[in-house]
Amino acid sequence: MKSVKTSLATTLMIEDEEFDQHLNFKRIFSENGLQLEIKTPYNDYMQIIETKKIDCVMINSELVNNLTFEIIDKIKCNYPWIVVVILLKNPTYEKVFSFVRHGADDFIIKPFTYEDLEKVLTYYYF
Repeated sequence: MKSVKTSLATTLMIEDEEFDQHLNFKRIFSENGLQLEIKTPYNDYMQIIETKKIDCVMINSELVNNLTFEIIDKIKCNYPWIVVVILLKNPTYEKVFSFVRHGADDFIIKPFTYEDLEKVLTYYYF
């Protein structure tokens, strides 16, 4: 992965459960001079956004009770400059369209590779 130079510094990942890749993701972000905050469970995500300078939020598309849409709406209503990336499993046109209508900026299809993550980082963090 190329070294990323940017003033955008911190990404918040909102997940509903811990998974083994979190340490690897933190390492990738750290190696590129970026910070990754991971929030599981997702109930205090707004406190992180309100107290830290968050530039990007990556959200699991499969949060219970369609909370992903609620989270996107809150972020885009209060912090429209924050980039919202959906971590999407089993994409369909309807799902993608729904997330776009709510304000999602981009998607990464799960399971994703480091190259997929690199593409998003490079696009938004250069």
